[in-house]
Amino acid sequence: MRWLRKHPTMALAAACVILLVGIVATGLALSSSVNSLTVDDVTTEVTSGMDELQAQLSAPSIVSAADTIRTEPCPDGGKGTLVAVERSIVVVDGFDLNGWVRELSATYSAKEGWSATLDSALGPSTLTLANRSLMLFTLDAFTAEQPQRLVMKATSRCSTVD
Repeated sequence: MRWLRKHPTMALAAACVILLVGIVATGLALSSSVNSLTVDDVTTEVTSGMDELQAQLSAPSIVSAADTIRTEPCPDGGKGTLVAVERSIVVVDGFDLNGWVRELSATYSAKEGWSATLDSALGPSTLTLANRSLMLFTLDAFTAEQPQRLVMKATSRCSTVD
């Protein structure tokens, strides 16, 4: 106690060091868990983005939707996993799928943090959307087929843990 009264500055400095060490340790623990991405995490990122896009279609215009999910090794040679998702959505007869793709392109072109590129020169209308985190979604409208269908594709970033 005497030492504390004689050296209050040293005691305050020691308390600050202990507090700083605690804050840094907590920050490192939290940031490592935030940066750890499992295969489920990256799959959810992709499918959530697709869900958001699919929600732009009115529910009565959708006949069915099915996902095909495949995993691949991370292309950078790391130990993570990349997830590729393809969603096929069948729409009701008479739905203007090309018109919907054009509207979606205009909507996402105007949305902050998004980029939209529409190409309908050859074959189906193809819309490529990129979000702020550089996740790419490709939407192909197959309108010459019966039933008409929309095929969405996206690839995740690599997981950091498996």
